[in-house]
Amino acid sequence: MTTITYLDERRLGASSKPQTSRPQQVISLFDRAVAAWNRRKTERMLEGLPQEIRKDIGWPTTIGK
Repeated sequence: MTTITYLDERRLGASSKPQTSRPQQVISLFDRAVAAWNRRKTERMLEGLPQEIRKDIGWPTTIGK
């Protein structure tokens, strides 16, 4: 069974990092945007799979019980 998890840097104490320069902040913002885009792209791909395959890999279903 496959489990997909995401690490939230804010929960890991990343907010206590020292202040960075403006270019570093822009790069960090860009990196977060790219990571969010990749996560959404992965979710769309998984949601596009047939229900039987999503069930087999443990992807949550949207069908009510």
